[in-house]
Amino acid sequence: MQNQYWETTDYRASVSRRFVMLKPQAFKVPSEAFVRDFRTPVNPLSQGFTKCCYPYQKIDSDTEREFAVIMEAGSEAGVMRWMKPGIGQFRIEYAAGQSYEPDFVVETAKNEMSDPVVQAKAKAARKWVHHANDHAKDTGGKLWTYVLIPHDAVEPSATITSLVSTYAQAAELV
Repeated sequence: MQNQYWETTDYRASVSRRFVMLKPQAFKVPSEAFVRDFRTPVNPLSQGFTKCCYPYQKIDSDTEREFAVIMEAGSEAGVMRWMKPGIGQFRIEYAAGQSYEPDFVVETAKNEMSDPVVQAKAKAARKWVHHANDHAKDTGGKLWTYVLIPHDAVEPSATITSLVSTYAQAAELV
């Protein structure tokens, strides 16, 4: 076969069901360890949340722990609940069958913000938010906002309002 031409196609958004049931998350804790409150510096597991969908969360870095603290204190922005999705619970396809699973909303290192893979994920997420908001408008649901936050912006003095106003990206059909 000669003179073949392949063009990248986009995916078509469809709502197959209104929601995905959140499943319990399992964590392994070494026998000599114990689960600590999330306000203390990095540990494999944290507890003590009031707004998280889960009673325990696996915190992988101090930046994630600090972001969890910000989310818990986010009442000025109307934060009612948050979660750090478990593996396979929240997938956004961004390129030819490759899925992206956000940490919270979206968080990445500042020096990687212009990385082509990060930008491809952001583009896919903005499109996902666009379709999710179209669906929400049709069904009376809540609107979504996509936020790509560099890791060095996550600090104890940050608030959800300041992070969203600084880093929110418009939902778009690109």
